[in-house]
Amino acid sequence: RSDSDANMSEEVSVVVGIRVRPFSEREKKLGATCCVETDGNTTILQAVDDDPKAREPKKFTFDASFWSHDGFDELPSGYLRAAPGSKYADQQLVFDTFGKQVLQNAWDGYHCCLFAYGQTGAGKSYSMVGYGANRGIVPISCQEIFRRIENSQDADLTFEVSASMVEIYNEQVQDLLVPAKSRPKKGLEIRESQQLGIYIAGVVKRPVDSYPAIEAVMEEGTENRTIGATLMNATSSRAHTVITIEFKQVSKASGHSGVKVSLINLVDLAGSEKAGQTGASGDRLKEGCAINKSLSALGNVIEKLADKATGKAKLNAVVPYRDSKLTRLLQNALGGSSKTVMICAISPASSNHEETLSTLRYADRAKRIKNSATVNENPQDKLIRQLREENAKLKAMFGSDESPTDGEGLAQKQAEIAALEEALNEMQKSFAQRMEESQQASKKRDVEKGDLSLPHISNLNEDDLLTNKLQFAFKDGQSRVGRSPAEGEAGETPEVALAGLGIHREHAVVTSAGGCCGLSSVSEEAAAATCVNGSSVPKEGVTLIHGDRVAFGQSIFVFINPAEGTAAELLASGKVSYATARKELNENVGGMPSEEELNASRLMAEDLERRAREAEEAKSRAQAEAEEMLRQREEEFQKQMEQRQQDWERELQEREAAQANDQAVAAEQAQSHAHELEKLQREFQERQQRIEEAARQRIEELERQSRKAAAEEEDHRQMELNMQKLEEQLMVAMPLVKEANLIAAELHRPHRLETKMHCELSDRARGTVNVTASVSQDNVHLFEWSLETLENRVFMMRDLLQRCEEEGLGVMDSLTPEGDPLWDPVNVERLIGVAQVLLEGLLLQVENHVDARILSTEGHQAGTLRVEVSPVAKDGSLGIPDCDVVDEPEQLLGTRMATQVHIVRASGLPETLANNVRVEYSYFIDEKAHQVPPAPGHNCNPIFDHKHNFVQDPVTSRFLEYLQSKLVFRVYGCDSSAQAIADEQAALRSEAEAIAMPQVWHAPEAHMAEPEQVLASPEQYEHPEQQQEQRQQQQPFVEVPATSASTLEVTSPEVTEKSAASPAPVRRTSTASQASRRVQEASDAASRGELSRTSTGGGNQQQSKACAIL
Repeated sequence: RSDSDANMSEEVSVVVGIRVRPFSEREKKLGATCCVETDGNTTILQAVDDDPKAREPKKFTFDASFWSHDGFDELPSGYLRAAPGSKYADQQLVFDTFGKQVLQNAWDGYHCCLFAYGQTGAGKSYSMVGYGANRGIVPISCQEIFRRIENSQDADLTFEVSASMVEIYNEQVQDLLVPAKSRPKKGLEIRESQQLGIYIAGVVKRPVDSYPAIEAVMEEGTENRTIGATLMNATSSRAHTVITIEFKQVSKASGHSGVKVSLINLVDLAGSEKAGQTGASGDRLKEGCAINKSLSALGNVIEKLADKATGKAKLNAVVPYRDSKLTRLLQNALGGSSKTVMICAISPASSNHEETLSTLRYADRAKRIKNSATVNENPQDKLIRQLREENAKLKAMFGSDESPTDGEGLAQKQAEIAALEEALNEMQKSFAQRMEESQQASKKRDVEKGDLSLPHISNLNEDDLLTNKLQFAFKDGQSRVGRSPAEGEAGETPEVALAGLGIHREHAVVTSAGGCCGLSSVSEEAAAATCVNGSSVPKEGVTLIHGDRVAFGQSIFVFINPAEGTAAELLASGKVSYATARKELNENVGGMPSEEELNASRLMAEDLERRAREAEEAKSRAQAEAEEMLRQREEEFQKQMEQRQQDWERELQEREAAQANDQAVAAEQAQSHAHELEKLQREFQERQQRIEEAARQRIEELERQSRKAAAEEEDHRQMELNMQKLEEQLMVAMPLVKEANLIAAELHRPHRLETKMHCELSDRARGTVNVTASVSQDNVHLFEWSLETLENRVFMMRDLLQRCEEEGLGVMDSLTPEGDPLWDPVNVERLIGVAQVLLEGLLLQVENHVDARILSTEGHQAGTLRVEVSPVAKDGSLGIPDCDVVDEPEQLLGTRMATQVHIVRASGLPETLANNVRVEYSYFIDEKAHQVPPAPGHNCNPIFDHKHNFVQDPVTSRFLEYLQSKLVFRVYGCDSSAQAIADEQAALRSEAEAIAMPQVWHAPEAHMAEPEQVLASPEQYEHPEQQQEQRQQQQPFVEVPATSASTLEVTSPEVTEKSAASPAPVRRTSTASQASRRVQEASDAASRGELSRTSTGGGNQQQSKACAIL
């Protein structure tokens, strides 16, 4: 910036807008309700039923609140526009509100930044890029730039536009305009210069002169992004994409030229999954995962800047921009000299209430950030001269006292010099020269692209933006599918070069002749990793037809025969999608409900709905019939009464005329008539009561039938929802488990993962089914991961595999347990199963002695549990006397009820888990579960004989409702094989800590301690610092005579005890990484039974793990 412009700064706040998307198909199927409203610029988040903390709606005010949930019409072109009278915000309105503002700021010479934030699937990419006819801010802005350039009338003003596109994944910056195989392994570096500010060293800036040119650049970047995602098994939801448009306005006046430069950063952030919502907050790797590091750092930066703007920050507080590559790149946009706009996309579904609230709070903090925007107007010659001076200063440092002496500092300075020289060379090129180079490179890329008029395959990706971006054409003859040879490896590159998990060096062969293609696998191992339409490829191969889904390893493609259509047409028709292809693969593995089961479930739902509707209609008809019958009876009685009254009056008149003097007879007749009338009225009332009672019973019966039908329908609906959730969980878990097993094999790890469906029984009518991943080693169950933990660990495994590919398998030697994605404390105690006992007998005050089946989480019987539930009389004896038994349960309200739960024994438990068996259960509203003392030792038929009395005083209606449910008992046991592995891990961990911490150890006396004195318990293993403190307090050093002293020297895989002539205590000074490596080696040796104790003083060799650990 020139000196005259030094004070041309403007303090501006970050502009924030919220956009509410429509319901997704998943949210519709789950019956989600809308919990978000907009009123002008205010976004209102309503409370949900299951959220007791959020009683009142929460209101947030932003610069704009876009309602894009409903109220739109779809045009024939596919564009969604606002319906008449609705508040729907379409793509054009969003651009007019924010996009034009960004462009105008760029035209005025300010740096600009527009980034989208929100959870995965909230609509960030839709707002930024768009789909089909609904183009987003990025393409509309690019088109608008060149429209303004064409409309410029200033002959002394020329424009230069360049575009770059990068992706930040796993804390690595990758240039998307460079093919994946040509990128540096560790990505590009972000550097800072006094003149250039913060920039990406070595990033490709592609000059463009029209909208089709910049559209081609974005298409190229998206294609390279797809290839990179395919090779790295990355997902778009975990990557940040940054498109940077460098917009220069070169003006000439009086022989001098000036340049006004604006950088427009368009950022599509990764999904902001909230750890607490996903259930992975307890996972030790969640926050440390490099994939999540950037978003966590971005949140910290925004929080610090918001505190700074509101005066809450501490004096000289440092904003942690350098904590991640993303925040470093956005440093100018947040708290710098840029004008920044932030669009937060949110879901309106009640199921996403917590994440939506988190996003709104995030945006509320961001709007408080203040930037100091400046116009970037620089004379070109002066900027080049300043860059040369800065570069000369760096070079001069090498000959002065300021020269860095360490190798790392020296390399860093050399890299800075190289980056500045590259920037200088690029700036000295004319725009026409750079444009010519770009066009030549574009022609070369077009030549390298396959001929899509031939049969070909096109990729499928979970992100629609990355689908149909990678194509491989098949020429007549044979086309090989497989891995490219590594550096120094012999062999030719296959025609279809793939990478990633499950791809073999020679994987498959596609034979094409006259437009007909056949696929065959090269080996049995490759055949197992090759599927067509979800089925494995047979030995004789398979003929591909248009629309076939082809999977090589973890990569999924669709086969296209150009004679029958294009990939775009096939995808638009909905016949082929990533979701359906993935579902086919999962069904082939097993565990997914078949189409026949789904159809049967739908027919059952329709039948239940019909029965509920018929019951409701019958109830309405019965009520109408009863009302009509009562009305007719009332009218009939009224007519009879009127007729009787008329007859009586007529008879009375006649008798008065005939017997005027006989008053006594007339009075008697009148009395008789009155009795007759009263009798008739009484008969009518009784008959009316009988009719009303019959109608009431009929209505009650119909109501019971209606409630039963409604309950069955609701039960079936819940089952449908559970099946839907289960299917979604399996769709996520099964590919991840397969990928984890492939990575474990690549890393030469003995672990094996398996998808498990756990049925969680409770006191409710229907249990729930959850999907977990079971991790085992040598057929020994170690632990289980939740779906969220599995996803997180697979990301860490990808990171570890990438490091091993870059640095070799030696990376595993320095791996600590905390950094090992396949390490977790072994679950020694496991749930054998759950038993349920009905409490309904207590309502009838009778005893219930039952041998309840123990059902495992897989739904199989794992034994029986003898339970006796008995009411207790007032004198403390079991059973209620007949005189105290009530007729109706409601008579128990307000009384005192005592109950005894007697857990007698268990029988038929599985051998592997019948160790230290214990039982726990929860009764009514007790906060803590009641623990039954474990039966020590190994016993498949343990006896507990545990009794506990419960007293409810007084009995409430809620307690009576509870007695209509079930008492749930959870039976636990210890796995002996897992216990052995846990003991080994605990001891090896203890040794690693001892090796890593310098200490003076005196050897024990002639005989070694018993193993029980050495092995750490699981509790000590989970809290190593407490273990260390206890060891120092409880195990003082032992002074021994010189003749019995010995020195322990730990080697791998053997542990050798050497005698010493004099007391020579060993000081452990090895590093933590060395200790970890030795622990890992010792662990592997222990699993093979190779640990031994060798005495060099004449003792015998003993196969003893305890001695090895000592």
